[in-house]
Amino acid sequence: MAERFKLTVWGGSGVATPELIDALRQEMGDLAINVVLWGRNRRNLELVGGVCRRMAEASGRDLGVSWTTDLDEAADGAHYVLNQIRVGGMRGRAFDETFPRDFGIPGEETVGPGGFSNALRTIPVVLEHCRHLEQVAPQAVLLNLTNPSSLVQYAITHYTKVRVLGLCDAPVTLMRGIAELLGVPYEECYFDYFGMHHFGWVTGVRWNGQDLMPRALERVEELPKLEVEPELAHAIGAIPHPYLKYYLHPDRMLAKTAGRPCRAEELITWQERALESYRYWDSGEKPAVLAQRGAVWYREIIVPVLLSMMRDDGKVYVVNITNNSLVSWLPAEAIVEVPCMVRRASARPLVPTEVPPDIRAMIQMNCAYEMMAVEAIVEGSYEKALRALMLNPMVRDYSQAKGFLDFIWPGSGSSG
Repeated sequence: MAERFKLTVWGGSGVATPELIDALRQEMGDLAINVVLWGRNRRNLELVGGVCRRMAEASGRDLGVSWTTDLDEAADGAHYVLNQIRVGGMRGRAFDETFPRDFGIPGEETVGPGGFSNALRTIPVVLEHCRHLEQVAPQAVLLNLTNPSSLVQYAITHYTKVRVLGLCDAPVTLMRGIAELLGVPYEECYFDYFGMHHFGWVTGVRWNGQDLMPRALERVEELPKLEVEPELAHAIGAIPHPYLKYYLHPDRMLAKTAGRPCRAEELITWQERALESYRYWDSGEKPAVLAQRGAVWYREIIVPVLLSMMRDDGKVYVVNITNNSLVSWLPAEAIVEVPCMVRRASARPLVPTEVPPDIRAMIQMNCAYEMMAVEAIVEGSYEKALRALMLNPMVRDYSQAKGFLDFIWPGSGSSG
């Protein structure tokens, strides 16, 4: 009898979750999988769960879908847990994306002060969930999608015994874009990549025995959504992760967003429309409204990594892991984003190539910020939080760091 895997989804009432089921049913083959959706909002959970179940039943696969608001029941006996909770909902994200603008910095939910605000809400809740997981499913592997991903992952590894991998589709999207630019098959390319979540660099591209990095650098300005000066990539000899535009060109990103609705406001409108459509959806097909969200992370990274672990096939993906002894110039407990060979319950990193010294220095500073930020949040230390924000690459000086902190720190101001 084939092994049956249990996948628990924290935040299973998320409106884009049917995309997970669609990707699973297309790629799972003869695997047997039970998906249990967990969420706090029973109404949304039932609407999303109903759509997911109908899609699973229509697939012809051995794919079951159920849902519950009981956290322990959802995780009991799970082999894998996908964490996609959003503490504070889209209103919280809207706060993170807008309040930094008043301080002269672009708002974003994963980087800069907006990312710190998100972590401040999110980390205590995720740690509480993980303490439940330690009791009811200590064997489970947690796949983390919740942002700010590497801060959340560092908190999990530092304060619990839960095994965790961090997943993000952005490196895949960047590497696919490079392969397409060069006119070569993405699946046949090997990329040298090193960094942290939303803070990584492509330092090499090889295909069919050829070094294609010089050609990629020559055409780097053609990469969509990169928005980093090509001259900088040429000078360093590496292609930056698209989110580095917030660190390298903060004034440009602030000007681009000033006076405009944030992304979260658009998503709030979309979510209401999607949930309304789910109320009347009785088909096993994927709802058309999902095309407006573009939730590519399920198909690009979550489902491929999940199925690779279930099959124990050792395929290589860029994921977030604990550094351990991978690179000597970062703390052993740091969270790094690197190509890894994925196995049933772990990911073995491939040895990274040499990283240019200026990239190394940027990563070291970001790493120090992330680790101190997490410790400040867990310890409730205003002093550590101030020190952390002083290290954040987007914060210019003490006055700005203190202004941010006094605005968002519990009991100090108007937090989201």
